[in-house]
Amino acid sequence: MAMTQFLFFETDNRQVQAHTQHEIYQTRLHLYELEQLLPRSFMCISKSTILNLNAIYGIEYTVSSTRITFQETAKQVYVSRKYYQQLRQYLTGGSSL
Repeated sequence: MAMTQFLFFETDNRQVQAHTQHEIYQTRLHLYELEQLLPRSFMCISKSTILNLNAIYGIEYTVSSTRITFQETAKQVYVSRKYYQQLRQYLTGGSSL
């Protein structure tokens, strides 16, 4: 399976899950290990989530959160405040990965 098919990786109950549009796969790797192996088009957006930047379909900003949505799936992830600035810089062209 190509890395570009993965929307995001997240930790759930101490297990790392790899999400595609329709499937969820378990991986034995930790997030910090995945972060080192994944291409530069993936970015940490919280302590428990690594996002495929090329898979972003929509971004909803509110006072309390930033939500990322993906095309043709109900899956969504939230960006933590700690990582928001880095994501914003990338999306506005202020930083290239």
